[in-house]
Amino acid sequence: MDPKISYFKTFISATKTKSFSKAAKKLGVTQGTVSNHISALEKYFDAQLFLRTPEGVDLTPEGKILYEKAEKILDHINDAKQYMRILHEHPEGIVRIAASTTPGEHLLPSIISEYKKEFKDVDFNIEITDSEKCFKLLETGAVDIIAVGNIYDKSYENVVIGKDRLVLIVPPNHHLAKKGVAKLSDILKEDYIDREAGSGTREILMKALMDKGYSMMDLHIIMSLGSHSSIITAVSEGYGVSIVSEIPAKKAAEAGLVKIVPIEDLDLTRYLYLVKGRKPRNPSAVKSFWDFVNK
Repeated sequence: MDPKISYFKTFISATKTKSFSKAAKKLGVTQGTVSNHISALEKYFDAQLFLRTPEGVDLTPEGKILYEKAEKILDHINDAKQYMRILHEHPEGIVRIAASTTPGEHLLPSIISEYKKEFKDVDFNIEITDSEKCFKLLETGAVDIIAVGNIYDKSYENVVIGKDRLVLIVPPNHHLAKKGVAKLSDILKEDYIDREAGSGTREILMKALMDKGYSMMDLHIIMSLGSHSSIITAVSEGYGVSIVSEIPAKKAAEAGLVKIVPIEDLDLTRYLYLVKGRKPRNPSAVKSFWDFVNK
């Protein structure tokens, strides 16, 4: 078994005090523990380290070699701990994030902006993709953190960063816009513009439909697009209706591009999450950002 750092500390203390009993008292352990530590080191190095004398213990030639190296080893370890402590207080480097559209485009920018006011030496690489791919990137270690609207794997540590609602958007002159309210049965009759497979938005809609006894097959899907912005454009141009995040939908409605129509019989509320990988490439920066979000 490889020796522990505590064994070297015991060895150095015994060397300096020239006594196992004095070393035990200084370290706050039993004399038997000191003897076991020294015995483990002698077994590991296959060498006798001390000569027992009536006055106590003296180093053998092999022991003198280890003493010189052990002090340097512990010095290096203490230096490393100090540098790590400084790095934890002043993190630097890059945090890699994959994000689905809604949190990536509408929540992360403001969170990161606030974080960087305090931690200016940490930068972010952000890839926008669908929620399912975000989890695949996290699993392979390609990113450190993901921001998503759907949790595919609950074994990862996660934190809620926002609440979102999916809403029905229609062209401004659409009959449902004039009606001012819609039911699921109304949506099933319309040409529907879908999000691509793997998106959190689509997953939430699928679950809501299943709760009502329907599936995506019951929608009259005419096309699938990869972002809320492209769907909003398609809806505004009259190609169909769609269900998207309320965050970009509100901006589009304020610009007069679409109308938001409440759905009476479909609950599409969801949470948005940050999910942390198990082995980040830059642990100190990731921990700093994670702690900041969890404050």
